[in-house]
Amino acid sequence: MFFPRNLIWWASALLLSGAMLAGIFWHDQWNQRDLEKHSRALRPSIAQLERIGELATTRIHVTDILTAEGQGLRGVWLIGGDALLSCDLSQAKIVRVDNTKRTATIRLPPLHVISARIDHEKTRTWSVERNTWLPWKWGDQGAFRDAAMVHAQQLIAAAAGSERHLTPARAQAERLIGQLYDIIDWRVTVEWSD
Repeated sequence: MFFPRNLIWWASALLLSGAMLAGIFWHDQWNQRDLEKHSRALRPSIAQLERIGELATTRIHVTDILTAEGQGLRGVWLIGGDALLSCDLSQAKIVRVDNTKRTATIRLPPLHVISARIDHEKTRTWSVERNTWLPWKWGDQGAFRDAAMVHAQQLIAAAAGSERHLTPARAQAERLIGQLYDIIDWRVTVEWSD
């Protein structure tokens, strides 16, 4: 009498354990199939890129010398600053899609400078002096410096937008976009409209 009860208990425990393992296995298989079905449905779309908006890819540090003349004054400054290069992803276009190979080509607009600024801690005045011998001809040094700093900011933006800086910034944007679509198992290449 004692032996069959233990046997029944052990058999029940084994059957229950087997059923639980089978349920876990089938649940995982169902989740995996469901995930594959939905991930295959995902593909590159403009809406995904538009949600990002501006993609700032690179910060460029610029150091240069600015000379200015005007209002009877001549000045020289050592300019330090930086600029951000960005891509407006709201203007991106998907030009080719191959659903079977899971590849796509995206055309991006040109990179542009979204922020150029002077770092006043790194900017130094080398000299500001009169360049006229007429005492009444020289102007306001404060206004002269302000105008020079406006030109310095334009100098930083122009230096950051040079091809030397655009090439690595494009490569960075291509890597970021590629990684975005690697998540859904798509290979994306980037073309630039410039």
